[in-house]
Amino acid sequence: MDLIQPSGEHSLDEVRAQFEQWRNSRDKRKAIPEALWEAAASLYPAHSLHQISKALRLNHTKLKHYVQGPNLSMPPASFIEVGFAGPASPYKGSVEMRHQNGARMTMQITDNRDLMKLARLFWSRP
Repeated sequence: MDLIQPSGEHSLDEVRAQFEQWRNSRDKRKAIPEALWEAAASLYPAHSLHQISKALRLNHTKLKHYVQGPNLSMPPASFIEVGFAGPASPYKGSVEMRHQNGARMTMQITDNRDLMKLARLFWSRP
């Protein structure tokens, strides 16, 4: 069977046909090949994770891991230390945080009094 090479150029119907062909010809105990997972992931963001997982009958959580790709390889303890001169230092700019669960938060800062509170709340999420 020729598997689709992930390139993002395939339609949902093409990938669905590949999954059906694989499902009809496989040994029931075999895992889905990486090439099929990658082809499914390449459909995002043209289609939502929900649409892809429903159409292809895939585990939504596992598909999300394929879509997120390298972001998951970041060690949970990696961080960038942000130092401030004091509780009301005149820092202005933006801060973007990425959680290992895929969540992102970008803050425009004009006063840093609440920055640490927001960061603690964001990082405490599961």
